[in-house]
Amino acid sequence: RAVQKAKGERGVPLTTNVPFGYLKDPADKTKWVVDEAAAVVVKRIFKLCMEGRGPMQIAKLLQEEKVLNPTAYKRRAGIKTPSPETDDPYHWNTNTVVHILERREYTGCTVNFKTYTNSIWDKKQRDNPIEKQAIFEDSHEVIIEKDVFDKVQIIRQQRQRKTKSGCTSTFSGLVYCD
Repeated sequence: RAVQKAKGERGVPLTTNVPFGYLKDPADKTKWVVDEAAAVVVKRIFKLCMEGRGPMQIAKLLQEEKVLNPTAYKRRAGIKTPSPETDDPYHWNTNTVVHILERREYTGCTVNFKTYTNSIWDKKQRDNPIEKQAIFEDSHEVIIEKDVFDKVQIIRQQRQRKTKSGCTSTFSGLVYCD
């Protein structure tokens, strides 16, 4: 634990599975290089979100266009991934899109200590608040500019639901039911 903590505080990425859009550098396994083919998909996801599309709409569009999901892409490239392979390699889960939109690593940062466990006996991982995470700027190549990432986070917080007719209620995002 102490070794992992020291590594994380130095800015060495602690994750063994690099985010979709990056590859481990063959010369130095602690560095990430941009995977151009996957980076195009990541940029497209952020662009679609900037245009006002939600995660479900983005997932459906990628599925219609027969874009490989991250697990299928990594398996076809020969990269190990912990995710089980799905029956349909073009099926995009909404959570996958949300996860991509929320990853700060695409701005060139290394983010360590995103989760923690209370003790060695309690195996449940809990999310660490942003204040307690170790964020190192400019540690690898950028796929998404920081201002674009910040705008997407604002858009995601202010998302508004549309009715079946395609209209948005004037109270959308303001009124909540218990």
